Amino acid sequence: MNTMKSTRHRQKGLSSVGWLALAGIFSLLIISVIRVLPIYMENFTIKSVLTSIQEDAKIDPKSRRAIWDSINKRLYINEIRSIKREHVKMTRKNGKTTVTISYETRRPYIGNLFIGATFSESVVIDR
Repeated sequence: MNTMKSTRHRQKGLSSVGWLALAGIFSLLIISVIRVLPIYMENFTIKSVLTSIQEDAKIDPKSRRAIWDSINKRLYINEIRSIKREHVKMTRKNGKTTVTISYETRRPYIGNLFIGATFSESVVIDR
């Protein structure tokens, strides 16, 4: 019985293999956050661009060219170069213009692995 008590008291904390496994898990988690966060920050910026388009009274909602120029200018200011004209769709129905940006993004993760995401954001301009 004495040997069992002394063995129990000697075991304190993780072994070196346990620490290495824990460090590997945390490093993978940190790398994932570092790689995924910019994707969602870019999407948040695109949402804010669409909201500003919706609220801007100077833009003619009937003119596709005016809407695209305004979106393009705001994206350029926010340094988002991945959105092209073919990602933006505009439809006009019953006096309302719906602007939709649908795009897919891929970023390198680790080695040959990539992280990809598909987004679709839209607003309705009611003027």
